[in-house]
Amino acid sequence: MTERLSADIAIVGAGVGGSLLALLLNRIGFRVVLLDRGRHPRFAIGESSTPIADLVLRDLARRYALPRLAPLSRFGTWRQTYPQLTCGLKRGFSYFHQRAGQPFLARADHGNELLVAASRDDAHADTHWLRSDVDSFLANEVQDAGIPYFDQTEIIIREKSPTWQLAGNRPGMCLDLRATFLVDASGTAAFLPQALSLKNMGETMRTRSRAIFAHFERVASWQELLAKQGADTQAHPFRCDASALHQLLEEGWMWQLRFENGVTSAGFVLETTAQSRLPTVSPEEEWQGLLDRYPSLHQQFASARRVAPATGLRRTGRLQRRWERMTGTNWALLPHTAGFVDPLYSVGLAQTLCGVERLAHLLEHHWRRESLHGYLQQYANVVELELDLIDELVEGSYAVRHIFDLFVPFSMLYFAAATTYEQQRLQAGFQPGRACWCANDANFRRVVRHLRRKLRVALAHSASPDVTHVFFRNVANAIAPYNSAGLCDPEAANMYRYTAVDLP
Repeated sequence: MTERLSADIAIVGAGVGGSLLALLLNRIGFRVVLLDRGRHPRFAIGESSTPIADLVLRDLARRYALPRLAPLSRFGTWRQTYPQLTCGLKRGFSYFHQRAGQPFLARADHGNELLVAASRDDAHADTHWLRSDVDSFLANEVQDAGIPYFDQTEIIIREKSPTWQLAGNRPGMCLDLRATFLVDASGTAAFLPQALSLKNMGETMRTRSRAIFAHFERVASWQELLAKQGADTQAHPFRCDASALHQLLEEGWMWQLRFENGVTSAGFVLETTAQSRLPTVSPEEEWQGLLDRYPSLHQQFASARRVAPATGLRRTGRLQRRWERMTGTNWALLPHTAGFVDPLYSVGLAQTLCGVERLAHLLEHHWRRESLHGYLQQYANVVELELDLIDELVEGSYAVRHIFDLFVPFSMLYFAAATTYEQQRLQAGFQPGRACWCANDANFRRVVRHLRRKLRVALAHSASPDVTHVFFRNVANAIAPYNSAGLCDPEAANMYRYTAVDLP
């Protein structure tokens, strides 16, 4: 059986970005078709929301009359409205500096810890998304809205100009689809870049990292391990397990995201070089070897059991990717397809949601107009600026992850950029040409480049206490125009309680 359809816009990929964009475009009045080669529910690594992601999601739900999405923007409303959808409590970001071969011992001055609040209480907190649950929920919303949705469908491009002709093979049927515009929301699968033979510019990016990850149960509480050693956890602005928890390592870093169902998303992100090759040992052997190098992590995972994916630990090649083009006359890549840097600052959801918002807006206002091409280029330029900035910030953070007195002030650049964007957004609302994290603020970009040079000088001088103190003050002075959140406060002792913008 062959089903023949005609659409204004075809979207390939039914993850968060693809499903959400389909819902928005349908509300605008476009004829949309959503395609995916897999099916839900399926494993996807857990992700963290941020105040930016929550703010954008809430705005989209209101602007496009999609009230069922709004509860996902806060931990309190999520748990109250959708208790069947698994999430985790995220009060902020936490970082702990590990040394190979040594158990972690918290210092009285918190000199090897950093906690940065992102909400004032649990009810208003961000969330960790169990993507298998959230992706399924959004795909069901697409179907409930009457949008044609074809999963388990392998797509072949028959024609791409002047309109797209797509052939789809699905169990029990064939699909013949014509569409005026195509959006690639397939992420790492990169459906359209592969089909168009676009060049991957990932080698030009500064950051170099790969990952090993899975979901586990019975991961011991880091908060309780600290308490058992007599650490001053009462000084923490929130329970550190209720955060995007980062363990900074000699090889890179480890993330831990806890969900309400007892599952923890955990992964190592390891720095690589141009000459790096994947190790010859299995992912399981590499994972265990890393745990064994860090006694406190070994203790934390001693009773842990992998619960997903069923096939075993996932190990990636180099994470960084960036396609040479992100838009064309009749196509566009969503941000997660267009490029990726690293999960160190949990920017993925925010950039995806901002990209969906911009693309929906420009299609609504410039569809079938001569202005469309120019605004598609603006969209691509903004995505490129965001990738550039995150690449700079992450690469600098990697360079000093082993010197915590330099890592802490350098990380303040990200938090200053995030809180500044949040405030601008609250004051001026959505502006399609504004990039997240001050990425198109020329002065802020100069600040980042200036401090990156200062960082190289500090590293060249062995990062003595005098050098790290000077760098801390350099950062504090440089970010002053962007620092309304009390960052770089020596009195805070790395415990930041009031950085979050009070979102409505």
